[in-house]
Amino acid sequence: MVISLRRLKRWSQFLLLFVLFTLLLYQLFAFLVPLFKPDYMYKEPSGGAVKVFGQHEEPRVDEAPMKKIKERLLIFYWLGE
Repeated sequence: MVISLRRLKRWSQFLLLFVLFTLLLYQLFAFLVPLFKPDYMYKEPSGGAVKVFGQHEEPRVDEAPMKKIKERLLIFYWLGE
């Protein structure tokens, strides 16, 4: 089997360039990831944010709980959410 030195040189050059460009692309991605990383999602809201879990109103006596449940269930089935 005859191994051409020119072919071996071209393959080694290709392999070297491939590895170098792969490492360069990896470093580029490693540099860009923090720029697009979302903020910490569990941080305390600031500004005009509305507190979701807060003090709940006491249910009024005149509202029937089953009516509220039925209304919410109908909305759930209607909207699919």
